This record gives sequence, C-alpha cells and structure tokens, in this order.
Amino acid sequence: MNTHPSKYEGRRRHARKYDPLGTVSFGVFVIVLAIIWYNNPNLPNQFVNYFKSFEIYGKPVVPPPQILNYAATFSLYYGTWLIVLGALRISLRIGVFHTPSNIAEGVFLVILHYYILDTIRTGADFLTLVAFFIVGLGVAIIAGVIGQTMMRQY
Repeated sequence: MNTHPSKYEGRRRHARKYDPLGTVSFGVFVIVLAIIWYNNPNLPNQFVNYFKSFEIYGKPVVPPPQILNYAATFSLYYGTWLIVLGALRISLRIGVFHTPSNIAEGVFLVILHYYILDTIRTGADFLTLVAFFIVGLGVAIIAGVIGQTMMRQY
C-alpha cells in the first residue's frame, strides 16, 4: 500500500483552502447593490411595477430604461471589481486558481454595461441584448474554465 501522497494531493488541498477574497467579493457585491439602491430610493417600487406589468400584458415585457440603467451601473461597478479582484489574486497569491474566471466575468460585465447603454440610447431590440447576455456569459464561463485548466498545469 502506497502511503505517499500523490503529486496532485497538495494542489487539491490548496484549492480547498479558505479564500478570504471570495468573502470580500461578496461584500463588494452587497456594497454595489447598496450604492445603487441609495442613489435610487424608488428602485424597489420600479421593480415591483415592472413585474406587475407582466399581469397587464400577460407576458414578460421590455424593462423600462431606468431599470436597464441600474443594470448597466451594476455591471460596470461589479465588473470593474472583478477585474481588480483578479489582479489582487495574482499580486497577493490568494486564490490564484480563480483569477481567470474573475477577469473573464469582469470583462464580460464591463462590455455588457456598454451594450446595455447602447441598447437604451439607440432603442435596439431588447431580445438582441438578451442574446448577447446569454452568449457573452457562456463565453466568459468557457474562458474562465480554460484559464483555470491552464493554471492547473503550473
């Protein structure tokens, strides 16, 4: 019986270690939501009215520009944070394995911010925005997984 740990055992243990930057990231998420809510105190009522419009029309409808603006603001703030988080992970060497995912998701959210604003400004089809969101999210996930796979080799 082999009692020596495999060469991958240390990596597995390292990957399961507590990641304080993950907890910090959740805190930043909550702070970003709080900032948006603080600057727009009518936000909950706007969301309630939007969801009530589903009853009126009998189906989901395009969100009003105010709600899209909130989504764009959130995307910019949190996307920027995720890019900074990726840089922090590299510089502090904490949870480096998550760096590619953080950066890919951050870039996706920043690009989404500009696409949402462009949709509001030009009046483009909302379904195009939804399609971009779905495709972009898929690309960000794949890029993060590829990056994490490459990180495992080092």
